[in-house]
Amino acid sequence: MLLHLAIKNYALIEETSIKFDNGFTTITGETGAGKSILIGALNLLLGQRADSKVLQNAEKKCVVEGEFDISNYELTDFFERNDLDYLEHTVIRREISVSGRSRSFVNDTPVTLQQLKILSDNLIDIHSQHQTLLLNSRSFQLKMVDSYCQHQSLLDDFSKSFEAFTRKKELLEQLKNQEANFSKEFDYKKFLFDELEDAKLENNNEIEDIEIKLKVLENAEEILSELNQALYLSQDSESSILSQFYALESKVSSASKHLKSLASISTRLNSNIIEFKDCIDELNIIYNKIEHNPRELEVLQNRYSVLQRLLKKHTLMNTVQLIELKDQLGEELLGVDNINDQIEKLENEVINFEKISIKKANEITQNRKSIIPQIEQDITTLLSKLGMPNAKVNISIHPTDLYSSGLEEIMFYFSANKGVSMSELKKVVSGGELSRLMLSLKFLIAHKTKLPSIIFDEIETGVSGEIAHKIGSMMCEMGKIIQVFSITHLPQVAAKGNNHLLVKKEEVNDKTTTTIQHLDYQSRVQHIAKMLSGKETTQVALKNAKELLEN
Repeated sequence: MLLHLAIKNYALIEETSIKFDNGFTTITGETGAGKSILIGALNLLLGQRADSKVLQNAEKKCVVEGEFDISNYELTDFFERNDLDYLEHTVIRREISVSGRSRSFVNDTPVTLQQLKILSDNLIDIHSQHQTLLLNSRSFQLKMVDSYCQHQSLLDDFSKSFEAFTRKKELLEQLKNQEANFSKEFDYKKFLFDELEDAKLENNNEIEDIEIKLKVLENAEEILSELNQALYLSQDSESSILSQFYALESKVSSASKHLKSLASISTRLNSNIIEFKDCIDELNIIYNKIEHNPRELEVLQNRYSVLQRLLKKHTLMNTVQLIELKDQLGEELLGVDNINDQIEKLENEVINFEKISIKKANEITQNRKSIIPQIEQDITTLLSKLGMPNAKVNISIHPTDLYSSGLEEIMFYFSANKGVSMSELKKVVSGGELSRLMLSLKFLIAHKTKLPSIIFDEIETGVSGEIAHKIGSMMCEMGKIIQVFSITHLPQVAAKGNNHLLVKKEEVNDKTTTTIQHLDYQSRVQHIAKMLSGKETTQVALKNAKELLEN
């Protein structure tokens, strides 16, 4: 329910603040007074696009703010999903900057335009002549039937199962495409994996180790020759270095008996002899290990060639990367088996959710079929009261494949006159007939489900007299259930309101502005009388105005 509307710097409105009551409120004013401006301001709260052209003062921003009582609209889930503060009296604000940039807020928290549209669609419904064209929409016709069925919990259950069905089906298609792509590359990847597996890549430093071994084996003869000469010079020759070391140390040790400072030198020489002997021992060990082995050399050369070829083939740098590639290929090949398992599991889930969805969709279909005769009868009765005694409505069900709304489409057929065959609404209905039909539908829906506040913008176009009176009575009746507004030029409708707003255009200091004011009883009498008689208010018009208000 709309409680309050504040508008600043919008079109001809400099600043206004309006409080609204429950029930049926009529909005009147001369042509051009600014009633459409009020609709435009509300449309900003509904998330429609706007630019700086709406600014009355181009140097100030435009602000439209609406306060709504949302306690009966079950919107807590929306607020939780969008991380917004839920307040029973929620404030929606839209700001348009001088540059035309738009900002939207819900309870002072910034929101996107899409979030604003979703929320406001649950709060207010502006029904204009253009919006009446929605009646031709099959989705609206289906929504009409479903609201009459009052099976929202069943629709919710179906929606959940169908959503799960479509989600699983999409995932299944993705996996099948992935599996198909894997299958195309499977043989090649299997070849690469087997090649790496056959190479038995286990040592991360294998290439480096082979390079070291190859260097030794390829130069074994030269190494042995050099070591042999080194050992000969060190210990085997008659004047070997070791024997001369011993002789040197002996002479210095003998002389140290007479010169004590030579004792330390003798000790150092002895240490060098020990170190030198260790070096000779190590040379002997190395010499004995090295052998010229052509067979081992060939094996290592072949192994090195295999590894280098793999590195070059895969443009890698070392054995570690080859091992990582092999592991990756192994996981991908294993993934093919995993995908097959997932596909099988998803296929079963898709079948299951499809069965559940079809079962619930069939229940929905039966509900729709059973309620359609009642809807047709109720619409026909209302249209007769609205001056269309020969109007007939036929609601046809057309089976379809399973989709988001069930297993059928709903199509409304209409005939306004006796002897005229039924045709689709868009082909046969005039603007006035369509408006009365839409009013009838919303009147019926209002008694079946919780609708948002409705604003009818000149819905009575093309009618007058008694029909206008009945249209006003019907909207007044709707006002007992939901908040209803009607922008009207007809006094018969204006008089039916529980509340009455007057939109006026005024010129102050050479500046044209639009104001909106509540009318009390006496002001309503004067204004409705003027609507009846024109510029000059006659006593007859005043009397008729009072009668309209009292009746």
